[in-house]
Amino acid sequence: MSRGLCLDILNIAQGFAFFKTNAITARLYRANGEFAKPTALGKQTLNDPVSVSTASWPGMEPSPQVLTYFPWGSNVLEEAWIEVTMGPERYWVEVPYGFDRNPAEPLAPSNTNGPPEFIPAMKSLTQHDHVVRWDNVHYDLGRARDGGDVLLVQSNPFDAVSYVGLYNYSSVYSPHTDVRLLDADGTVITGQCVKIEIGNGYARRTDAFNINDRGVNNSRCWGQIEVSVDGKTFRAVIPSSLYQYIHGHASNPLATDFLSKLRAGMTLEEADMVSRNYIDNGIRNYPAPGHQYQYVFKPDTNEVTLEFDESDRLVSWK
Repeated sequence: MSRGLCLDILNIAQGFAFFKTNAITARLYRANGEFAKPTALGKQTLNDPVSVSTASWPGMEPSPQVLTYFPWGSNVLEEAWIEVTMGPERYWVEVPYGFDRNPAEPLAPSNTNGPPEFIPAMKSLTQHDHVVRWDNVHYDLGRARDGGDVLLVQSNPFDAVSYVGLYNYSSVYSPHTDVRLLDADGTVITGQCVKIEIGNGYARRTDAFNINDRGVNNSRCWGQIEVSVDGKTFRAVIPSSLYQYIHGHASNPLATDFLSKLRAGMTLEEADMVSRNYIDNGIRNYPAPGHQYQYVFKPDTNEVTLEFDESDRLVSWK
């Protein structure tokens, strides 16, 4: 029986001592405005750390980890964000649409909601907020004809990339692999192989394929990634958040995007360099009293204020 959507927090740098005086909190926000707290089991495990390893060295404490569970959302293609607070720091973990639903349910119907977005709760980010983007999703596809394991690692930073992992292979020449995307509207896109490399002590080969689909599409739907290994075909059904152009990561107001790229200690010059990425969208840099600067984003009619110390190092922002 499914326990719900699982969040695993690994290698907590503060160590086990953190839990003597602190507690981790977590909440899941959905695009429709709803939010969910951890399940009863998730509440028990969220602050019950375990060691990630039994190994220990003199003067080195094993790193703890915790996990928690959230109830599944409605059976819709909807993005979600998980807010995690650890002491003064707050983390916003991105969940691509299609993964906040119970996978035991039938495939969610398509909709026309377009690319994912940030939630209103993330409008004002400070130096204690950290946006954690999703990186990739793993699918265990099965075994090739000769018994080697086949893995699909799917990412979608802008254009989709499919990584085909082949275990127990040490040759870049054999077996031959192909990747195709079968979209819901019948479109078929053949992946372009851009890299083949051997790693993990020659025990694993990884073939990277670009899936270029630059069509403007507001539809959220389901497609298939088809992987062929020496003529044997494997398929994974995936939401379009994993392959459709700019559907991989949430878009957000310019001011929020600017704030998400700042870090404490950066210089005024470095902050200005970041701001130049938005110059075509109307950003302006106005000095405020003291060591403060205001950045105005015309399309969003939003302002953010950056405060620097006497050596022009960034201290805080809002």
